[in-house]
Amino acid sequence: MKHRPPTGTRDLLPGDVARKQALEALLVQVFQRWGYARIIPPTLERLPTLTAGGAIDPDQVLQLRDPDGVLLGLRPELTASIVRAVASRMGHVPRPVRLFYYGSVFKASRQEQERFQAGIELIGAGDWAADAEVLLVLAGCLQRLQLPNWTLILGDAALTASLLSVLAPAAQEPVKLALAHLDRVRLQTLPLSERDRQWALTLFDLRGDPERLWPRLQALTLVGQAQERVKFLQHLCQILASHGVKVVVDLSLVQGFEYYTGLIFRAVVQGEVVGSGGRYDDLHALYSPTQQPEAGIGFCLYLEPLLRQVQLPTQPTPSDYLVVPQDRQTTAVALQVLATWPDPNTRFTLEILGRSPAEALDYAKALGIPEILWVQGDGSYHSTAVV
Repeated sequence: MKHRPPTGTRDLLPGDVARKQALEALLVQVFQRWGYARIIPPTLERLPTLTAGGAIDPDQVLQLRDPDGVLLGLRPELTASIVRAVASRMGHVPRPVRLFYYGSVFKASRQEQERFQAGIELIGAGDWAADAEVLLVLAGCLQRLQLPNWTLILGDAALTASLLSVLAPAAQEPVKLALAHLDRVRLQTLPLSERDRQWALTLFDLRGDPERLWPRLQALTLVGQAQERVKFLQHLCQILASHGVKVVVDLSLVQGFEYYTGLIFRAVVQGEVVGSGGRYDDLHALYSPTQQPEAGIGFCLYLEPLLRQVQLPTQPTPSDYLVVPQDRQTTAVALQVLATWPDPNTRFTLEILGRSPAEALDYAKALGIPEILWVQGDGSYHSTAVV
C-alpha cells in the first residue's frame, strides 16, 4: 500500500494512546517521587553527538542532512543527548542532576524503526549510593506497574573487561560478541587456543544466584580492580535483597552500547527484557567544553514490551457530556455555552451531524459518555443521564 507507514513504524490509535499515556503517567509518578525532573532533548542531533565518540555504531542511526549539508540523525537512544545537554547547558545546576524522560527513539532497522522509551539519568554522583538509588527507582517502576515474576540481572562492564583481558588480544572481541548474544556454540567453535576457549566458557557460565556465584568468583585468579568490583556487586546485592528485589548476577552480560564503564543491568519480566541501563562515567567529557569528566548512571524502560505485560485502560477517557443542539441553527448557541462553561476541566463532545434524540442517545452510549446536555435556541440547557 502506497500510503501505509514506513516499515518498522505504526500508527497509535486512540486506544493505543490511552494505554501508552496511562503507562507513562505511572512511571512519571515514580520518577518524580525520587526527585527527578523531566527533560525533553531534541529528536534530531548532529551525528557525532549520537555516536557518543564511537560507542554507538553510525549504521544504527537513521541519518539525514539539514539545508546547510550538516549530517544529522534521529536519536537511537536518549542518554547521549541528555548528557550533552547537561555538559553544555547545566554546568551551574547543583550536583547530582536528576532527570527523567519519555519519548520516541529510532533505529536503522527493517523490523522496528521507531520505539518508545522512558527512563532516568543521574549525573554527578559516582559511588554505590547513586547506583543503589537508580536500581531502586527501576524496581519501584516495576513494582508500581504490579508486574509479576520480574528479575533484575546485574553485570559489571569493568569487571567483565578485566576477565576478558585474560584472553589473547585477538580473542577478546570475538568472545565478547559471543557473550553478548549468549552464543555458547559460537564460543565452542571460535578459532581459540584451548586455554582461551576454557576461559571463555568459564565467563559464559558466570551467572546465577549471587550467593552461589561469589564462591566461584573467589576461586578464580582476578586481576587489577576485579576483586574490588566483586565486593561492590556483593554490597549492591545485599541492599537490593533488603528491599525484596530478586537479583541474578551475570558477568557475561554485555550491553548493546559501548559507553558503559561499570555497573550494567537488565530488567526481565517472564523472559522478556523490559529495561536496561548502566554507568557511563566517560560520556560527560565527550560533550563538556572543557572535557570535564563526570560520573553518570541511568536506565531506560522499553514501553512496547511493558504494554504487553501490564493491564491498562484500553479506551480514551470519555467526555463528561455529549452536547446536543436543538437543531442546526442552535449549534452556534451550543458553542457559546461550551466557551463560557464555568469548569475548565469539564470534557465535552459536540454533536454536529443533526442526529435525532434517539440517535444521539445511541451515539453517547457508543462513546461511553454518561450524560447528554440538551441545548435550546435561547441558550438554556438541561442534562439527562445516558441509560
